[in-house]
Amino acid sequence: MKTMNKTKLVPGLALSFAVMLWVSLTGQAAQAADNPQWFRGQLHAHTYWSDGRGFPEQAVEAYKQRGYQFLCITDHNLFAENKEIWREVAEKEGSWPPTVTQAIFDNYVQTFGKEWVESKTENKTNGPVTSVRLKTHTEVKAKFEEPGKFILLPGVELTQTVHGLGLHLNYVNLPWILPCIKGAGMIKTVEEGKTMSEMIALNSSEVEKVTIKRQRPFMLTLNHPFWVYYDVAPQILIDRPEIRFFEVCNGGSDHAPHPQAPNYTCEKYWDIVNAFRRIQGHPLLYGIGTDDAHFYDAQRTKGICGVGDAWVMVRAADLTPKHLLAAMHKGDFYASSGVFLEEAAFIPADNTLRVKVKVEPGVHYRIDFITTKQGFDRTRTEMACPAENGRPARTIPIYSDDIGRIVKTVEGTEAAYRLEADDLYVRARVESDSPSKFESHFHPKVKMAWTQPYAAKGTSSEKTSGDEPR
Repeated sequence: MKTMNKTKLVPGLALSFAVMLWVSLTGQAAQAADNPQWFRGQLHAHTYWSDGRGFPEQAVEAYKQRGYQFLCITDHNLFAENKEIWREVAEKEGSWPPTVTQAIFDNYVQTFGKEWVESKTENKTNGPVTSVRLKTHTEVKAKFEEPGKFILLPGVELTQTVHGLGLHLNYVNLPWILPCIKGAGMIKTVEEGKTMSEMIALNSSEVEKVTIKRQRPFMLTLNHPFWVYYDVAPQILIDRPEIRFFEVCNGGSDHAPHPQAPNYTCEKYWDIVNAFRRIQGHPLLYGIGTDDAHFYDAQRTKGICGVGDAWVMVRAADLTPKHLLAAMHKGDFYASSGVFLEEAAFIPADNTLRVKVKVEPGVHYRIDFITTKQGFDRTRTEMACPAENGRPARTIPIYSDDIGRIVKTVEGTEAAYRLEADDLYVRARVESDSPSKFESHFHPKVKMAWTQPYAAKGTSSEKTSGDEPR
């Protein structure tokens, strides 16, 4: 339990307090601008520093060429800062983690030139072997950043396994390795006895300490809760309200939804968490879209874990980390898997969410407004799902259809919804009839966009535990 100025904080909200602290101490809230802009960004990508199939420069170039304005490379449990990391070049990628292939190395040299690439050849028992040095975040940033046009944010994917379940979180704009993963390798297996909720608490506590010490804007996201297969239950994020962001769209899963839980999707997950957070007086959970990119070569970049599947569009006063992250913490952004919006704004004066699509010729759009009403059925049951055909065993939570109801649908490109007295929140989903980039379980079949959830300002909710967060 933390106190400051004798104000009691709800347990688990220390990280949210840290957000408010860097805003108040450093003045890093995005100030209202006469002409805020939409900036397109990617917050989850991998390179040869961990298990990506490309050099950092190839990743950056892939996103710059596609019109992205910011990128965060988030390799597993490490930050690209050591100037003496070399990788051997081989004909084939081999087993996980992948080896640098000759084809990708040749493309690297051809694209960026021998003057930039640092390589060496040594004679070994199997003949001459070429090794290449991986460039650090600082080096890549200096080469590619263009103020006002493109920026590169530091980041790390906390990659942990807790009792056989994957727990992955990205921390963005913190160029350090947290103590909880230092020296852990690409996957940290958590010691017996720690729960997933306790690990999130440890992770967020260490982020909080760094944030307060450095007074640096940041974000912490839960990645792909349905990967590998229903790994992170909604109750985890209900219990850990300091996690303000999660991936509503990321690659999907190799395993199909359980036939007895067809409606338990990433969006249902989102609504479950927010319904319970609202009645407990906790902050809403925001949704982001990511590629989780691993591939940058022409053959694989258009598929799963390629480039350009899902992203965020952030409305900010300027293309800087402080403005982008402050806007995201305020919910002034939307997630997309192919649909662009001209407007996505919640108007507090009349508690109205307005959405307007940036129309692509020949494409049809439908806008759904989704909410959960006060007094919803809070019943939860659990269904055992045994291991089968390579699919891991899981316990799947089942929640009421009261949660995440469509309350208004508009066939068209512009719509608005005004919160009713019993709405806990509202969010909008824009669905097109244009096919998605690829097919995968738990991934949208068509291109979509998702606004953030918004609640009426000043409304009280049915708090069931804790004091009002300050």
